[in-house]
Amino acid sequence: MTISVGFIGLGNMGNPMALNVLKQGYALTVFDMNPNAIKNVVAAGAKGASSAADVLANADVVFTSLPGSPEVEPFYLAAGGAIEKAKAGAVLIDLSSVLPATPRKIEAAAKARGLKFLEAPVSGGVTGARAATLAVMTGGDAAVLEQVRPLLDAIGKNIYHVGPAGAANTIKAINNMMSTVNACAMMEGFAVGLKAGLDLKTMADIVKASSGNSNALARVDRALIPRDFEPGFKVALMNKDLETFHTIAKEVHVPVSFSNMAQHYQQSALAAGLGEKDTSVIFTLIEQRAALAGKKA
Repeated sequence: MTISVGFIGLGNMGNPMALNVLKQGYALTVFDMNPNAIKNVVAAGAKGASSAADVLANADVVFTSLPGSPEVEPFYLAAGGAIEKAKAGAVLIDLSSVLPATPRKIEAAAKARGLKFLEAPVSGGVTGARAATLAVMTGGDAAVLEQVRPLLDAIGKNIYHVGPAGAANTIKAINNMMSTVNACAMMEGFAVGLKAGLDLKTMADIVKASSGNSNALARVDRALIPRDFEPGFKVALMNKDLETFHTIAKEVHVPVSFSNMAQHYQQSALAAGLGEKDTSVIFTLIEQRAALAGKKA
């Protein structure tokens, strides 16, 4: 039997993920509130839907990729939402980064209607989404994961079952916290080097070969040197993920500190009107505070 797949939410991450599902030969129907967001996927062979309800009524498996809990919960749980409109027996997969409580609510509502639900937040950014190399963290029934694993393979080969619903978004928040703390530390360090007269590229090459190496170093060639701060991963979304991390930390009574400084930088970027830029744009704020304006990175 041919599986019909739906994809709702084709933003910076959803668009390349949907394309990769399509490339595997699945019959794909797509919808986004912004009609322009689906044009390239439709041109590649997908069917464009006029509404989310149209996707839900006809797809055996539906992916959603939405900004956060304020969007995800009403989409699934409100009157006339996805739980009510989904095709009987459908599998619903939410790729969004949300509060752990959100997938727990959705899973319970889905089961009550005879639907299957899997939370599956991803990591790897737009680059990983395009290359189909994302890490996919899943929470929920392991049998549901095995049912849809071939579909998830289309977006990333590193697929993990973390635990019950909510577990995947817990580790996603932890990962993103560690990622941005690492990046902020790297940018602060290199700002010190620049102020001391060192070359940014040389510093990055040395650190890559030393104990300070990390994935954050990829930002030097990709963003810091060319001054390219188009997303990537937006400041506004990272700020949201840090809020999620802090909510979880408070719930389990773990004192945290480094994440607070990282969010200080995200908040500063938001205040400067940079919320839609890549999180690497924080480097420009550090430069300003260090009086590095005019110095060549």
